[in-house]
Amino acid sequence: MITVADILALPAFAQVRPLTRRARSKVREVRNVGILDCPPDKDDGYLSYVPGEFIVSNLGFARDDPELSERSLLVLIARGVSAIALKQVYSPIVSERVVDAAEEAGIPLYLYDGAYHEVVAYQALDLIRRDAEQSDKGRILDGLLSGHDAQATRAALFELAGVTGSTVQCVAVAPQGTDDCSLYATLDALTAVLDGFEHDWDVAEAVYAFRHHGALLAFVSYAQPPAGVRTRSESDLVTRLLAIGSVLLGVGEETPLSDGDMSVREALAALKTARIEGRGAVRWADLHHDAFRAAACEGRLFWRTAALHRALLEEHDDINGTEFAATCEAVARSYGDLRLAAESLCQHPNTVRYRLRKAKNVLGMPDSPDREFAFLLGLVYLDHTNPLLPR
Repeated sequence: MITVADILALPAFAQVRPLTRRARSKVREVRNVGILDCPPDKDDGYLSYVPGEFIVSNLGFARDDPELSERSLLVLIARGVSAIALKQVYSPIVSERVVDAAEEAGIPLYLYDGAYHEVVAYQALDLIRRDAEQSDKGRILDGLLSGHDAQATRAALFELAGVTGSTVQCVAVAPQGTDDCSLYATLDALTAVLDGFEHDWDVAEAVYAFRHHGALLAFVSYAQPPAGVRTRSESDLVTRLLAIGSVLLGVGEETPLSDGDMSVREALAALKTARIEGRGAVRWADLHHDAFRAAACEGRLFWRTAALHRALLEEHDDINGTEFAATCEAVARSYGDLRLAAESLCQHPNTVRYRLRKAKNVLGMPDSPDREFAFLLGLVYLDHTNPLLPR
């Protein structure tokens, strides 16, 4: 859906001054754009202007005629248009009666400097066309998230973003303060960043971004599986995206293409946390307990999250010769009883405590209380410790 705020964010508007004050008027839907260039008696009371239309004009036909200007704008407001923007080239006269009528109808009224209204109309209509294409992609994605089938997932991701690589990663992006800026302005900046990322990273096979409801979804497809749980390319991608300015990110994990819907779900859940907490970038694994809560109703997502946390510990062990994974599993099996875990490992309890402190750092939870961390490990190793679940 295109809103008044989306139209006002177009390059054609150099400066905009609101004459009305309703805070939520910018979220009014815009379905078409019209140019006002004649008095109402020459158009049967402006019958050609319809509700949902964004109107631009310089009121040149009413120049130096306050009564005609007022009458024209009042008739237009009565038609229920989305918004009215008046170019200041002829110093249009806007009476208090017009402003009051616009306020009462909830129709935003603006004075603007910038391009002529023909340019505004061209850019706005192109934006509405783009939005229709994006809405089609949104419906495809909604279908992708409604269920899971490996072949259908691959087909949907190819149709959405042209991805055919071995793996795919999704990042959900939202501008901060959506009342004041356009998702499409951010989408253009996001697309430019992705193009630069694809150029600089040989492993990136394809990139794409589009609007989905109140967020933007960026996809990066990789030609081969990552070398580690977290790759250098991910850090670079997040850094580049944050450089767009005033955006919030939810970062899903890189996943096999057939499980690409999982990365989308992860990214959207992480973005929700970023919005609530006002954090610039939130990765799926950074949610810790909240990730398991989000996955509770999605079996595949739950097990994938547990596997991710185990892989982070196991990868650290492989690189550094530590035994954090085995220690954490023992603590999970003993339901947090460190002495019992130490006995099962034939280690001193202090050794177990030391390893747990280090394991907290690996999982990004250095300040978590032992009880909270033990609870997390119970979830991470649930399929290893629950006798009702097959190994």
